[in-house]
Amino acid sequence: MRIKRVLTAPTLLACGAMLAASAVLAACSSGGGQSAAGSPGAGQGRSPDAQTAAIVACYRAHGDPTFPDPVYDPSDGRWHFADSPGSAPLSTRQACQHLFPAANASPPVPQAQFQQLVRLAQCIRQHGVPNWPDPDPDGSFGLTPALMQKPPGWPAASRACQRYWPSGGIDAHAAS
Repeated sequence: MRIKRVLTAPTLLACGAMLAASAVLAACSSGGGQSAAGSPGAGQGRSPDAQTAAIVACYRAHGDPTFPDPVYDPSDGRWHFADSPGSAPLSTRQACQHLFPAANASPPVPQAQFQQLVRLAQCIRQHGVPNWPDPDPDGSFGLTPALMQKPPGWPAASRACQRYWPSGGIDAHAAS
């Protein structure tokens, strides 16, 4: 025997409200496709560590208001800057320099990732930026002021070397 249940208007309204609330909660818990940094899909719902977020905020507050959100690279589990912080105006870099860790504070990157960065550096040198350095043991590149300003050969070199580019971009710092 089958029992037929009749739904009344208040019951239907309650069900509709519950569905709407669960949709809102689902969007909030997934970040609506955005990380706390505000970039679509970055970090798959993760937010950057406090130091990275502080660097972005500092750059935006000190002369580079369009400095992009960091990008999470699942292959190394770290946040990277989509644009090199070195490409910001000198006054911005100086104002925020205190937020960057010392060059020797970061642990070395895994050997396979380091070798990929060495290949990237070799490729960039071969395709128009002959003075591009090899990466430091932590996987970052120590760049001279001229390199931080994206030299003339940079667009062609970055396109030619795309296959070596880490998914989260590269880390760069002022060469000492």
